[in-house]
Amino acid sequence: MTPKPVARGNDADNLWGPAWHARRTADGFVLQYDTGDLAGRERRFDISAEEFARLRADPEQFDPIVRAHGG
Repeated sequence: MTPKPVARGNDADNLWGPAWHARRTADGFVLQYDTGDLAGRERRFDISAEEFARLRADPEQFDPIVRAHGG
């Protein structure tokens, strides 16, 4: 039997994309994403409240935000 995927919804503290997750922490905001490497690596870095709001308003902002952080 194939397991059902876990449904993840956006809320005040979490935003979900196809292969990324942005979340509010006690210290600010973090963006984590799958790099697509064969080894299955993930990258995580701090983002600003403004970047978090941009992702909430337009998930297509993911690429520009990652590029701005050297990704």
